[in-house]
Amino acid sequence: MSAKPRILLVDDDPMVRLLVRQMLQADGYELIETENGRAGLEQFIAAEPDLVLLDVMMPEMDGFTCLQGMRAASDKNIPIVMMTAIEDTQAVEDAFRLGATDFIGKPIQWPLLPHRISYVLRSHRTTQSLIEQQSLLKQSEQRFRDLVESIGNEYFLYSHDTERIFTYLGPSVEHILGYKPDELYCDCFDIATNNPINRLARTYTEQCLAGIKPPNYEVEVRSKDGSLRVLSLNESPMLDDHGRVVAVNGLAHDITEMRSTQQALADSEERLRLSMQAAKQGFYDLNPQTGNMITNAEYASMLGYDPASFDATIDSWIMRLHPDDRQRVSDTYQRYIAGELAEYRLEYRQRCADDSWKWILSIGSIVERDANNQPVRMLGTHTDITDSKTAAERLNLLAKVFENSGEAIFLCDPDTRIVSSNQAYTTITGYRAEEVLQQTPSILDARHLDLNHYQRIWQALRENGYWQGEIWDTRKNGETYPAWLGISAMYNTDGMISHYIGIFSDITERKAAEAQIEYLARHDPLTNLPNRTLLRDRFDQAMAHAVRNNTLVGLLFLDLDHFKNINDTMGHDVGDRLLQGIAERLVQCVREVDTVCRQGGDEFIIILTDIPDIDAITQIVLKILDQLTQPFVIEGVTLCTSFSIGVSLYPNDGLNFHGLLNKADTAMYSAKNEGRNTFRFFSNDMNLASIERMNIENGLRMALKRNELRLHYQPQYSIHNNMVIGAEALLRWQPENSAMIPPAKFIPIAEDNGMIVPIGDWVLREACRQNKVWHDAGIKLLVTVNISALQFKRGNLLESVQAALAESGLEPQYLELELTESVLMFDTNAVINTIAQLRGLGVSFAIDDFGTGYSSLSYLKRFAVNKLKIDQSFIRDLTSGKAEDTAIVKAILQLGDTLGLLTLAEGVETKEQAEQLSLLGCRKAQGFYWNQPLPADEFAQLFTPDYPKPLA
Repeated sequence: MSAKPRILLVDDDPMVRLLVRQMLQADGYELIETENGRAGLEQFIAAEPDLVLLDVMMPEMDGFTCLQGMRAASDKNIPIVMMTAIEDTQAVEDAFRLGATDFIGKPIQWPLLPHRISYVLRSHRTTQSLIEQQSLLKQSEQRFRDLVESIGNEYFLYSHDTERIFTYLGPSVEHILGYKPDELYCDCFDIATNNPINRLARTYTEQCLAGIKPPNYEVEVRSKDGSLRVLSLNESPMLDDHGRVVAVNGLAHDITEMRSTQQALADSEERLRLSMQAAKQGFYDLNPQTGNMITNAEYASMLGYDPASFDATIDSWIMRLHPDDRQRVSDTYQRYIAGELAEYRLEYRQRCADDSWKWILSIGSIVERDANNQPVRMLGTHTDITDSKTAAERLNLLAKVFENSGEAIFLCDPDTRIVSSNQAYTTITGYRAEEVLQQTPSILDARHLDLNHYQRIWQALRENGYWQGEIWDTRKNGETYPAWLGISAMYNTDGMISHYIGIFSDITERKAAEAQIEYLARHDPLTNLPNRTLLRDRFDQAMAHAVRNNTLVGLLFLDLDHFKNINDTMGHDVGDRLLQGIAERLVQCVREVDTVCRQGGDEFIIILTDIPDIDAITQIVLKILDQLTQPFVIEGVTLCTSFSIGVSLYPNDGLNFHGLLNKADTAMYSAKNEGRNTFRFFSNDMNLASIERMNIENGLRMALKRNELRLHYQPQYSIHNNMVIGAEALLRWQPENSAMIPPAKFIPIAEDNGMIVPIGDWVLREACRQNKVWHDAGIKLLVTVNISALQFKRGNLLESVQAALAESGLEPQYLELELTESVLMFDTNAVINTIAQLRGLGVSFAIDDFGTGYSSLSYLKRFAVNKLKIDQSFIRDLTSGKAEDTAIVKAILQLGDTLGLLTLAEGVETKEQAEQLSLLGCRKAQGFYWNQPLPADEFAQLFTPDYPKPLA
């Protein structure tokens, strides 16, 4: 890049080019200007600028096409910044996908333009430098690997990530293990054996992953041909700039032959030791008359004693006998000495020097007698048979395990004829042991198996000596069942197969459980409808079918209206039963080739397959709406439902599942906004509305923190003298650097997402604070604050009002809370209790829009409100001659007088309306006839002497 960066500007607007030229040339940039995309592409190729400013909307060739051409014409990755006034996220996404570096929206903030250009150029230089550094690092790594791989075929270099997955293996791995490097991109312990040394190896690997270099250690692995190899590993952790382990590098050394040689030497030494031990028989020379006994050193050593100090007397020998054996041994010895037994042969336990016990086989013979034929010398041997006794006990235990195992076990000769089977074999197959003796088990009978499967089993046995897997067998009664079989070949000392041992279990229940788990993984457990996982598969099938047949796929997003009210009032059990009933009706409304899915909660998705045209989808949707509006009777209660349905079409609205689902969701919300119990097809206008709603919702979450909310005050007048008697606090939202957002747009969104609760608390505090300011200035008014239904449901209205009054110091009688009739219909007892507590504080209540909802004398009496506000819809036509509107207003006024309630008319816009209200007996009103809602400072001016008063 030159010292004076060259900027190529492509824009058909001469004013934009002029302003860019002035801003950039002042900062030392060299500017190349073109007025269309075609000329811009030519200059890009000829001049090779350092950066391109590219307009999107241009004649002849638009910015996107020009961007494609520039990226195709050069591989230098020159930064290209798009400029556009289009407010379309898709356009932004398209630009970045085609290779745009940055995006500048129009109108351009001109003072910031040079800084933005400088930032993009710096970022580009940094990125290029990083790419060059990465290339150098890769070259360095490759040189290191080449160096290591050249040290010999018995070494190979490897790397694995923090999940222990191999990411690199040197080529020598194939020479050592038989695997090509790309065959081992798996967990590094997948090829490890069950050798105990591998437990320590795992510990060292985890230590390395924790950032601590372990000592060199060994691991035993199974090579591709099944043979075992021992590797010595030298591992080191690789750390990032923050000291976190990102990988492990290691060098493996094949030491199999060395370990084999060492093991052979150890085995030879062990055989020599065992031979010497076997030859070390304990000998004794006993005089039965005196009890004196001479023993050799081997006998003392056998028991762990020092031969030099070993007490070899007969009495000591008796004391070393196990207490449980002492009497038996003594009796046998005495009987032999007395000539009652032909031979002396005993097995007993003797105490060792360390207080342990050893089994001893004692054999002896009388070799010398005196003149009276009494034995005077007895010679014999002591043999340590502890190991053989332990082995015998182990064999006995193994026999019990064999017979009592819950898994079927059979032992076959080399011709696969059964020589033994256990009870579990009989239990599972139905064949008694004598019935299968010398018979080939059906589980290995080629006549009962698939030929290919049979051949694979025996090939594995020939090659590896073992096979394990799932197989189907037949019981004695002819019933087939799945079994999990493991079969091993047993070899004699000549390396010939002597037996096959098979172990299998009946996995019928496990297979059923797996099938159930598989079903539950793809279906909703409440309705048994497909879930999102299965729905996606069905959509892919429907899409492929539509492509072949040139038809449509309809994606319907259904949302049950007001389902939460049913759960809250009737309970979740009734709600679940209702969802099940809805699922049944939905399935009946579509064809077998269509798919109905419960996405969760009260949302359902339907895929309509192979639809010829939009009219066909409309008919199906109308049928669904008709069926779902029919009442449901659940536990004796009749429930009426309605659905809002959004529809998107493949390929008209998109080519992928998630995009179509989002668009169907958008259409569903459009249906909700238009009154519910209806459906809407997706349109791009909805997408814009959805984006607008999302922007409002996101902005609204920050509005309180940014202090963007305002209160305007609608003056309330006494009609007969036009005096201000109160004010209604009305919420306004003024985002920073943006136009004020109408309440009709953001308040319903705040109601939907719950933000109305904290916003309502702020309104209460601000209205009370402002009213106290007016009171302190001598203007004592009643201020009315609107209360949302959600503040009753989810907020803590009593504490909120108490806090607002306490913070402001306002007297409670100057605060009026305005409720809609829908609030009064919610959880009546809770509402009555809250209103009573607030009235106890001195706060008054008004009912807004009276006469438009469920107006009832009973709840007016129960809720004890103070004021009725006559809805503006009745005031609007008061002077048009419609007798019914006059009658309604008159009736409300009379009702208020009868019940002792104040009345106030809303929406008075003309003098004639005010006069008519006065004639009907209405004393208080508000509306544009007097004033629009005013900011607090303008509202205070109403009480200045020179402020113009409305005409009487």
